[in-house]
Amino acid sequence: MRRTLIATALVAGLATVAVAHAQTGGGSGPKWATVNSCTPTEVGVRASLPGDGSSRRMRVRFTVQYRSPSTGAWVPVAGVPSSPWIDASSARYEYGQAGWTFQFDPPGGGNHYRVRGVAQMRGISGGSATVVTRGGVASDVGGSAASCRL
Repeated sequence: MRRTLIATALVAGLATVAVAHAQTGGGSGPKWATVNSCTPTEVGVRASLPGDGSSRRMRVRFTVQYRSPSTGAWVPVAGVPSSPWIDASSARYEYGQAGWTFQFDPPGGGNHYRVRGVAQMRGISGGSATVVTRGGVASDVGGSAASCRL
């Protein structure tokens, strides 16, 4: 069964707010991605990117995936599964944060889907990284979960 989740990227109130913290220079800032909001029609993902004291711009792109009921694999949703590249601050700061909210048509017929986010990071300490959402992080905005149920 192939369920089509229509994801239309939508910038939510603080979705592209970059949080720049005290200058350091060593890439000691946190690196994570999390689901920070979840409703039947929206999923917000957020990431923290570690800076390294350089003048590079840190950027992140989010992709939302759902767990396929037939295979159990995580696959990108249909429609618009990825955000554009978002500026998350200068790498001269200890870390920067950015987020994106995806909108969905609510699942019909009593169906539910588990969704998560994947953050592709560029310009961070160490060059680049791909990070899957996880719970229990100290997000500056919203909650923190590895995935959520639509």
